[in-house]
Amino acid sequence: MAEDKNKTEDKSTENSVDIKAVSQSVNQENGVENNLELILGEKGYEYYLNNKKKVTFYSIAVLAIILGALAYKLIYIQMVVEPKEEEAIEKLWQAESKAFDEQDWESAINGDSLGFFKGFKQISKKYSGQNAGKIAQYNLGISLLNNKNYENAIVELKKVSFQDELLGTISQGAIGDAYLQLGAVSDAFVYYQKAYQRKENDLTTPLYLMRAAMCLEIEENYSKAIELYEMVYKNYPSSKDAVRAEKYAESLKLGNPVYMFDRSNGE
Repeated sequence: MAEDKNKTEDKSTENSVDIKAVSQSVNQENGVENNLELILGEKGYEYYLNNKKKVTFYSIAVLAIILGALAYKLIYIQMVVEPKEEEAIEKLWQAESKAFDEQDWESAINGDSLGFFKGFKQISKKYSGQNAGKIAQYNLGISLLNNKNYENAIVELKKVSFQDELLGTISQGAIGDAYLQLGAVSDAFVYYQKAYQRKENDLTTPLYLMRAAMCLEIEENYSKAIELYEMVYKNYPSSKDAVRAEKYAESLKLGNPVYMFDRSNGE
């Protein structure tokens, strides 16, 4: 009898444990449900109850997207893109040193003959789409311009695409410089105009207004040239070009062009 009693007590204890576990589970579930109701509100909670499967599916989908984005940043960006960007910047620095410190434009464009470092031409192709590749493209155009290879400078500079205030503007102005060196004054004016109209600032706007006015003088469009000179000294009085612009405007008003162009030889 004692043994049967013990078995009964053991069974009773086992049942009570099961009941307790179930009770805890139910309470936890109720707690979650209550929290959801507080978070979602009455209507949101009601929608959740009626569309549990759909809500669960979309929640998992959103979570997968978030995890995918994190994986892209942590794995692809940090392990692939950033190291490649650092490598490109290192190569870019070597070419820039040749270009702007030594003014060895040929080496800056094509790299050295022994292959110790790459030039802007190779860097812009290899790292196109990356920041260093875009800067290399810009530097390539500027180097070609300085190396008096004006036609190719125009081709390469037209590939440059910057949204920032300075480099994007200077690249347009540099195309104007290349056209002017080729004697294509009208084309030069078009790009100087793009440059001074692009993003107004105290540095590049008066600079390219002056160059555009020079083109207009060469084409004997004196009234329009006067307008541009006046824009410089009236709108940018602190510019280093302000005094010169006022002097040029007054000279034109007196019938004395600053820039003369020998049209007898053509453009």
